[in-house]
Amino acid sequence: MEEAVKTAVPEYKEEIDELARRRQWKRLLTATFVLDILTQESNYGNRIEREIYERTNNVYRPNPNELYPVLRYMESKHFVESRWDSPDKRSKRIYSITDKGRAAVPYMKEQVLDWLVTLRAFISTIQEQFGEPDEE
Repeated sequence: MEEAVKTAVPEYKEEIDELARRRQWKRLLTATFVLDILTQESNYGNRIEREIYERTNNVYRPNPNELYPVLRYMESKHFVESRWDSPDKRSKRIYSITDKGRAAVPYMKEQVLDWLVTLRAFISTIQEQFGEPDEE
């Protein structure tokens, strides 16, 4: 009798799936942008916020009450690590992506894109129900 071979599921997958199960899409979207930005270079919160805003053509800018909890969550799960740029002054906290975070980026992007398929269907249904807005 052959034993079933278990495939190891990366830890990051379970953590990302948990965000999806809890329908924390905005948090997942923000986290995905954060990691994608940090794959380019280490950065601090305000710069990450501006980069997200620029990448979304000025449509989405996470406010500090959204961004910093995501950064803390990502750090607690070891997707990112941080340090003060000047430990004596504590002026800016610099975030860097970890190997775990780098490995998670493709899966996170896939989850966000899957969510967008559902969101598009939802938007289409609502538009059918309420009609398209009149253009003036």
